[in-house]
Amino acid sequence: MKKLISLLIALILLIAVAGCARGQQTVTHRGELSVAYDRESTKELLTYFQANQDCIVTGVLLDAETDYETLPAKASVALLKDEAVAEQLKAAGWTETENWTDAQKKTNEGMFSFIVLTAPDRTDSAKKAEKLLTDWLVGDGAYEKTITTASGGCSCKRTQTTVTYTSDAPELFKSGQFSD
Repeated sequence: MKKLISLLIALILLIAVAGCARGQQTVTHRGELSVAYDRESTKELLTYFQANQDCIVTGVLLDAETDYETLPAKASVALLKDEAVAEQLKAAGWTETENWTDAQKKTNEGMFSFIVLTAPDRTDSAKKAEKLLTDWLVGDGAYEKTITTASGGCSCKRTQTTVTYTSDAPELFKSGQFSD
């Protein structure tokens, strides 16, 4: 009889846990972006961006063996420091970003001084993710995210909190953490 009661209690607890888990939200990200870059420090900055801005970033380091004609299949935006590399990409059909206002361009020149180029024939989702990156780089990026927490054992009490995340790129620039 004790084994039957123990088994019944275990089954009830298992059903309760499954019920709580079933109500979990799926994880979605703000976008996915593939970025070509010419400095190793840029890779570190992109990793920071990914971790703090909820955008999946795939990076491609440009080097002497890079085929600029096939690069648009691997990257939709380029963050560059080297003007010669930028000219090679422009010759392959890349153009300067249209996402920045004149004020944002001036801010970029005073901070990271990236040359931002976009690949020809980008998708709409790539354009949207690129805007997230360019806004973040100059300190204009902000977004709200609803965070759900569960507590309360079997009652599975859910609390939703809206948190606003803002760009900390200006502070990162001032810290010198990602400088060459």
